[in-house]
Amino acid sequence: MIEFSHIVYEVVIWLFLLYGSAMEIIYGWIGVYALGAVIRYKRENAFTDYNIIAVNPNAPTFSLIAPAYNEGMTIVENVRSLLSLYYHNLEIIIVNDGSKDDSMQKLIEAYELESISFFVQGEIETNAIRSIYKSKNPAFKKLIVVDKENGGKADALNVGINVSSGDYLVCIDVDCILEQDAILRLAKPFLEETDKKIIACGGVIRLANNCKIENGKVVDVNMPKTLLGKTQALEYIRAFVLGRMAWSRASGLILISGAFGVFDRKIVLACGGYDRNTVGEDMELVVRMRKYMEERNEPYEVITIPDPLCWTEVPETKEILKKQRNRWMRGTMETLWKHRKLMFNPKYGKLGMISLPYWFFFEFLGPLVEFLGYIIFIVFLLLGIINWSFFTVLFALVISTGFLYSIYGILVDLISRQVYTKRKDFLTLIGVAFLEPFYFHPIVVKASVKGFMDYFKKSHSWGEMTRQGFNQSTQHLPFKERMAAILKMSLRTWGMFAVVFSVLFLLGVTVEWFWYRYYVSGLNTSVVAKSLFLDNLIFMFRFIFGVGVVYVLVNFIKESWAKTIALIIGLFVVIAQYILFLYFSETHKLLGSDILNYSKAEIEQNLQHIGMLNFKNFALLGILIIASFIPFWLAGKSSFKSIYVGLFFFCLGLVALCIPKEIIKSNDLYHTSKLNQKAAKSKWDYFFNSNTDDFIHEHLE
Repeated sequence: MIEFSHIVYEVVIWLFLLYGSAMEIIYGWIGVYALGAVIRYKRENAFTDYNIIAVNPNAPTFSLIAPAYNEGMTIVENVRSLLSLYYHNLEIIIVNDGSKDDSMQKLIEAYELESISFFVQGEIETNAIRSIYKSKNPAFKKLIVVDKENGGKADALNVGINVSSGDYLVCIDVDCILEQDAILRLAKPFLEETDKKIIACGGVIRLANNCKIENGKVVDVNMPKTLLGKTQALEYIRAFVLGRMAWSRASGLILISGAFGVFDRKIVLACGGYDRNTVGEDMELVVRMRKYMEERNEPYEVITIPDPLCWTEVPETKEILKKQRNRWMRGTMETLWKHRKLMFNPKYGKLGMISLPYWFFFEFLGPLVEFLGYIIFIVFLLLGIINWSFFTVLFALVISTGFLYSIYGILVDLISRQVYTKRKDFLTLIGVAFLEPFYFHPIVVKASVKGFMDYFKKSHSWGEMTRQGFNQSTQHLPFKERMAAILKMSLRTWGMFAVVFSVLFLLGVTVEWFWYRYYVSGLNTSVVAKSLFLDNLIFMFRFIFGVGVVYVLVNFIKESWAKTIALIIGLFVVIAQYILFLYFSETHKLLGSDILNYSKAEIEQNLQHIGMLNFKNFALLGILIIASFIPFWLAGKSSFKSIYVGLFFFCLGLVALCIPKEIIKSNDLYHTSKLNQKAAKSKWDYFFNSNTDDFIHEHLE
């Protein structure tokens, strides 16, 4: 017998090789494309005189919005830094998001604020505004301070959008430090608009950790003190100087950092502002704005420029970093799920065909695939089936590629606008590039996987983002309405279970056919295939109908019981399917009611004789159980929005119950050997019917 474990090993290795190769190609493209974008930007802006923009009264107006919550320690200095920005047509809107400290009092005293009557132009729904303040001092005429009820960052930004009057919105974190010419540099791309409208623009964000700051300005740039901070400095170089620049040049950018970004105010208002129900509001807004432009067939661009315009503080403890990356993963999942209909939809151009698929397969799935790789490596290590020479070469290739990509990013940063000019800082970045894969990267992967799990734990599903069980919404309804509501919920949730079971079961049938084709001699697989799939389809739909009836009935008693029963039975059938066809492939016998005639010792002896009882197969069985359990578990956390999928499977089940099996039998099958006829049967259908007939025969009464 060719070990099933080695077949699985080869399949897994090829899948990881294909995924890794695709990632290598994409990152190679990013590196080349980013370099071209940086060189072109440097060439086009080498002789730009930004003073002309600064004094031009016809330059576009910008509204800078900075949400603040409990920033009393630094709020006065941060606002002073914003007031010192070089730009003529600029208003600065500080939104106090219901702070519980003395933030408002300090602002009122420092900037001589007084409450005024103010016409709010925007119509985005937000929490209530308490008051709007302006300064009595003409020196602070650009400043507007809004005091509102607490509602989170997205809600505070929406208030700022409503209050603003500029052509463009500059959305920042209040604790960020902007370069004094940041608005000037961001204004230039908008002034150069031609046939394509620029709807959003971002710049490079640098790390303020350990830098010397005086009067709201970075006067001495230093690397962060901790290794965690230094690895993030390298990460930000790769992300902004390489990733964002490449996607900007390719018109595929879907993320403008929430710490600092510029947006077209009219488009933002038309799209309804920031989504208050997501933790990734910055990415979600850009995707929604691009969707808005695509649906109107208007040419547009989302760009980034390689100038370091904003300085922000990054986490330097593992706990805070993990929380940040956890939030980023959940924000990515929420955005991808909310806009899932755009993916692979040619109507939305590069957004649907390139950008969103890239984020799904590489930014979202990347950490999960890597984490799965760690688990598979440990399993293969225990099984003793690792080809160590191949593994060593592949591991060295992966590590060296990551290291070279980081070095390449540092060198491209030298070309753009290097801020780490000290020789020791440059050498530090090179050293960090060696250490990052072994220190920083595992932390990020672990936090991302935790974020993936937290997304589902906190009642966020791939169906309704804040779905509640029927018990909470129907317990006070009249009896008939309550029963109808429970039935609808049952059909919606059962529809999801049925889809997952169908996919996993048919995948098992496909594996069975491939196994017969390549590893069982004496079979006419072309004749067997049709009957095998049809026989299993009939069984599958009958099974879904029968278990579905049980699920609905139990759901009237308790929802969690119904889901547990569906998960256990579905998982058992999927796993046992592999055991049944492997048993047939080794013995050329169908396993049925004869299993009852054997003692436990005899069964073990038979399985041992055909080589199925060994450590490797038990380990593979564990992997199969885990791989099958996860989809069923996720199905239990979600549901369809309508009952039609569940009804569809019930109808198919009824039809399957009425179809005589003789109709689907292939005439060619009757002229083949008994072995072919046995192979073409659904192993589960034979096992189930054989045991049922035996039970009825023994209990005729």
